[in-house]
Amino acid sequence: MEIAPPSPELARNLGVVYWRLGDSKKARTCLERALALRPDALDTLDALARVCQENGDLDAALACYEKALRIDPRHHRAFAGMGQAFADAGWEEDAIRAFETALTIEPDQLEASNGLGILHKRQGRLDLALARFDHALALIPDDAGLQRNRAMVLGLQGRFGEEESAYRKILARDPGDGEAHFGLACVLLLTGRLPEGWREYEWRFASRRDGESVRRPVSRLPRWSGETLARESSGLIIYAEQGFGDAIQFSRFAPLAAGRFGRVRLHTRQPLLRLFERSFGALAEVVAGTPDEQPDEHGYTHHCPLLSLPLAFGTTLETIPAALPYLRPDAEKCRRWREVLAGESRLKVGVAWATGKRGPHRKSFELCPSLLAPLFSGVDACWVSLNKEPLDPAQAAVLRQAGVIDRAGELKDFDDTAALVMALDLVISVDTATAHLAGALGKPVWLLNRAESEWRWLLDRADSPWYPSMRIFRQRHIRQWEPVLADVAIALQTMIREHRERA
Repeated sequence: MEIAPPSPELARNLGVVYWRLGDSKKARTCLERALALRPDALDTLDALARVCQENGDLDAALACYEKALRIDPRHHRAFAGMGQAFADAGWEEDAIRAFETALTIEPDQLEASNGLGILHKRQGRLDLALARFDHALALIPDDAGLQRNRAMVLGLQGRFGEEESAYRKILARDPGDGEAHFGLACVLLLTGRLPEGWREYEWRFASRRDGESVRRPVSRLPRWSGETLARESSGLIIYAEQGFGDAIQFSRFAPLAAGRFGRVRLHTRQPLLRLFERSFGALAEVVAGTPDEQPDEHGYTHHCPLLSLPLAFGTTLETIPAALPYLRPDAEKCRRWREVLAGESRLKVGVAWATGKRGPHRKSFELCPSLLAPLFSGVDACWVSLNKEPLDPAQAAVLRQAGVIDRAGELKDFDDTAALVMALDLVISVDTATAHLAGALGKPVWLLNRAESEWRWLLDRADSPWYPSMRIFRQRHIRQWEPVLADVAIALQTMIREHRERA
């Protein structure tokens, strides 16, 4: 580039190399330079679109694909790329149309076939998804990504033995396939085989499912894996490496760790800090941030990720620590919330329908207030919103019309939410941190669980060994919440009758 005359081919090739090396900024600069020299180069437009797409600049990616289609209206790769961009943005119907257009032009377009299969899976059309992956695998039988996608569909169809077998076949060929190990871990944990499942779950640090792996904070200390140490001279640093719900669920292991180590430090995120300090402060030093941000390890001898503690302790279904409650809310805040709701004689029910998730999976995890409206109007209870996410005008109108109490502005962190939960009779929640919070507080909680269930909720159970106060209502079909809410309404009416009889 420094010594040659301006060359679109050279600029493009250098951009592709930077892209493969992970330097997207330099890649984009080179590809834009190549495009300025040759604006109609379809391969450069395609490469630039991919770089923009991987960095979340979907507008720029779509502009590249649209320009490519103006040059060649039958450019199937542009339609496939647009489909993926639409899917990443959550515009599923647009994505399906784009993928189908690509396949109309080129029936063996692999990216479109795979993308369409993923969307069919996401929307619950499992037979169509399987057919798409089978078609793609007929063209490239050894593609591990397609094999993993097919395996996930088998699991959603309840064919767990075939799903497990598929992952094991991938690993027989490539023992280092992190995604296959992670998929196998989820099958094992979902089906209750915890000891092997925890071992496979260690591959979460290598898996790049959903685009990136779980980040392992840096520590100079050796990893603790359950070996016996001299308690007085040993110290353990624990860090929560995933979401809020995971931190709440697995913080129950902190007291066990304190029984094995003379000192324990628990790293968590700021919204959990006050609640964890009160709950575990007598056993551990509780700090916000990661070991990277608090590198002082003086007096500590080992470290362990929070979700690796079950492996270290050899946890089985029978030995899950389930002494509840293990979280301690603020007594004064609890008193204030009881005063706020003191005049209410009806059953007090908190509801959380939204998650903090972003991206294409959000539609599967949560439901909207309009779906809850018949429940609000059909069940005579005191409804309290536990969501902290901002409401759009339509959602706010549903809550107002139903008389739902919404005090989101007063819920600054999980310590505040925990106090409100303690003033309620019941919490109803989709699979979100609120469900874990209520369970860890020992409050009755009804989990509205997706058909694409998380491994932690096991199979076909209405209860949970993690939370004895939990009852699980399961989706029968992906994204179909109405039957679940109908079951909840019936159960609530029974609970209300019992509440009135006690009163």
